[in-house]
Amino acid sequence: MQTLKTAMAAAGRDIADLEMIGSTRAVLPDDNSRADLAQALEAIPEQMAQGFTTFCVKPSQFTDAPNGVGAFCREVMHRVESLTA
Repeated sequence: MQTLKTAMAAAGRDIADLEMIGSTRAVLPDDNSRADLAQALEAIPEQMAQGFTTFCVKPSQFTDAPNGVGAFCREVMHRVESLTA
């Protein structure tokens, strides 16, 4: 990150203007299972400490129920709030 910050400053830009997008790392244990959400979200606090402010989560890695995506998203938000409080 320091290299990027230095290069942007040299170009007259501020790294604070760059949107940092992080993500979860889903581990799928086999071809028929979904990833563990709690495990995938464990990296979020560290990424936030590094300046990431937006995060991508792919619901299909964690649920097979299209009608449950709303509840899934609420669960993600609740878990992230708990991890970063």
